[in-house]
Amino acid sequence: MRWWMILTVASLAGCGPAMTEGGAPSRADEKGPDSCLAATHAALVGQPLSAFDQSALDQPVRVIPPGGIVTMDYNPERLNVDLDSSNTIVRFWCG
Repeated sequence: MRWWMILTVASLAGCGPAMTEGGAPSRADEKGPDSCLAATHAALVGQPLSAFDQSALDQPVRVIPPGGIVTMDYNPERLNVDLDSSNTIVRFWCG
């Protein structure tokens, strides 16, 4: 049982925030904090998904339902749309 606890703690040690040497910006800041223009869609938060026309955008868009599985690859140009259980838009974010 003790080895299991040691293994768990050792595994979680790598889950902290990524640090950069010399104060270099993280990947999220490479192209700016809103490189996917998420803020331009902020007025749609609280609206049903049908109010969001992703076909009018010339960028990758990922709609994420609650509990949805997403890849961990980072794309600063991709617009992510989080939904709640009633398909209402909760937030927009880049990544």
